[in-house]
Amino acid sequence: DHHHLHLSSCHECLQLENSTIESVRFASAENIPELSDDCSSKLEEKNDDCLSRGIKRVNLVGKPPNILIYLGSETAKVEFEQVKSILQECIDADSYTIYQLHEEQVLKAPWIDNSILLIIATEEPISEENHKQFMKFLCKGGKILGFSSSFTFDGIQIKKNKLKKTVHELVVSKMDCTEIKLNLLVSGCIFEEVMKEDTCKVKTLSRLNNADKDIVIVHLTYGDSGGEAILSQVLHLQ
Repeated sequence: DHHHLHLSSCHECLQLENSTIESVRFASAENIPELSDDCSSKLEEKNDDCLSRGIKRVNLVGKPPNILIYLGSETAKVEFEQVKSILQECIDADSYTIYQLHEEQVLKAPWIDNSILLIIATEEPISEENHKQFMKFLCKGGKILGFSSSFTFDGIQIKKNKLKKTVHELVVSKMDCTEIKLNLLVSGCIFEEVMKEDTCKVKTLSRLNNADKDIVIVHLTYGDSGGEAILSQVLHLQ
């Protein structure tokens, strides 16, 4: 099947990630050189070497403008390019370098201290080891966007329902505290809040327009260094 990231009413949807996107844009104010075109053009065949060389280069002058896309065990270039193209609509594409974070790189590549944003776009289960790495990234001020991912932490958990591959009406909370309604494809999972005493703060950004008001997009903060995550069960890779 042809894979693409479904985004209806794109401009409205982009508001859902506003706090994370704004943090990405803020980083662009830093005078950081871009990675070479040669590095980007050889991304697929030499991703690991390219990532390491690029990280070392920009780390000499400041916080690297690296954005990573994690697709689990998937290595298909088509999927990476499709997620990348959506990202480029949200950010200044000339100011950031987008890489695929391969499965074998999660535990060994020096990406945690050298990236500003991690996109988790896989429905595959997240291993305990990888989860610890992602949490370490958040603890150090990293930002995470989860698209139809099983990745959660602290105040929320995933619950499956019967909504897979169906379009539903959503109530979306905008930045000005008003609400809009959108019809979007859902992944088949919802979020549930769990009672825990921790430093995590959970904010509902979107819910289904149903009796249970099932939560489908959440914003979470983590740690004292500005770590944030926006997790969505709406933007479905299919």
